[in-house]
Amino acid sequence: MFRKLALIACLVATPAIARDLTVVAGGGGFQDNARKHLFQGFAQATGQKVVDDIYDGEQAKIAAMVKNHDVTWDVVMVEAPEMVRGCEDGLFEKMDWSIVDKAKFIPNGTATCGAGAVGWGVTLFYDTKRIPQGPTSYAQLWDTKTWPGKRLLRNGAKMTLEIALLADGVAPAEVYKLLATQAGQDRAFAKLDAIKPDLMWWKSGAQPLQLVGSGDVAFAVGYVGRTAKAAQDGAAYPLLWPTMLFSFDFWTVVKGSPNTTQAMKLVNYMTDAAPLRALAQDWAVSPATAAVAQDPAIRAKNKAMVAEHAADGLFIDTEFWVQYGDDLERRFAAWVAR
Repeated sequence: MFRKLALIACLVATPAIARDLTVVAGGGGFQDNARKHLFQGFAQATGQKVVDDIYDGEQAKIAAMVKNHDVTWDVVMVEAPEMVRGCEDGLFEKMDWSIVDKAKFIPNGTATCGAGAVGWGVTLFYDTKRIPQGPTSYAQLWDTKTWPGKRLLRNGAKMTLEIALLADGVAPAEVYKLLATQAGQDRAFAKLDAIKPDLMWWKSGAQPLQLVGSGDVAFAVGYVGRTAKAAQDGAAYPLLWPTMLFSFDFWTVVKGSPNTTQAMKLVNYMTDAAPLRALAQDWAVSPATAAVAQDPAIRAKNKAMVAEHAADGLFIDTEFWVQYGDDLERRFAAWVAR
C-alpha cells in the first residue's frame, strides 16, 4: 500500500514533459516560406524544435483550448480585430516587451497582446485568358449581365460588407461611418441580396486560386500574396489595386501555453529584420518591422507589397470590427443560411 501511494505521489510531482513549440498561421505560400525562414530559422538558431499548424480564423478553437486548459498551440498569427477581442476575452497572453523588442515596429504595429507580423490584403481577380476584359471595380462586379458567372467572396461579414457598400457606390472614406448604422448594415445586406444566386464563399485562402483556375468561378476576391505568386508563376491574374482591402496580422501567444517564454522569444525572432529580409527574397511580405518595411531594396523587389498600394485600398477598421463584429458575423451567417 505504501509503495502504491509513493508511486502515485511521484507521478503527481513529476512535471509534464513539454511538447514541441507550435506556431500557427494561415497556410499557403506565406507559411511555406515562413516555415523556412522564420520557424525553422528560430529552431536552427536556438536548438528548440518548432512545428507548425494551419489556422482558418476560427477563434472558437483557441477559446476551447484556453477554457479546457488544453493549449496545444503556442504562437498564432491572427487578424487585428480578433487579436484585440481575444486579448479582452483572456485568450492571449500580454506581450512580454522585455523579450520582444517593441521599438522595432512601425507605428500601430504593437498591441497589448500582439506584435505586428505582416500586412495583407485582398483584391478582385480573374483569369484574363478566359475573360480578357473583366470587371475592374466592385460596382462592375455586381453587373452580372455584362459579366456573367459565379463570384467568390470570403465566408464572413468582415470584408464582404465593405465590398457590398463599395459596390453600391459608397466612397471608401464613408464605408465605416455608414456600416456603423442600422441603415448602412441593411443597405449592405440588400446589395448582397441582389446577386446572392451568383455568390459563392471561401474559407481557405487557397480556394480562390483553385476555383478561378478550374473555371468553377469567374471572379474572386483573394489574398494579394497568393494571387501575385500565381501571376509570377504564369497565371493570367491581374492585381486590381483599387479593389484592395487590407490590414495587418499580429503574432499572439495563447493564454496558458506551457511554452510562454520560448513563444515570446520566437515572436521576437520572427519580427527581427534579418529573417524577414531573407523571407522577402522568396515572398512579397509587408512586415510590421520598420527596418524591413522601409527598406528601398525590398520595396523595389516586392512590387506586390501591400504597403506599396495602401493609398489605393481600404484599410479594414480594427476598432469597428471589435465593436460590431460579433453581431454582424451572426447576422451574416444567418443570411448565408437562408
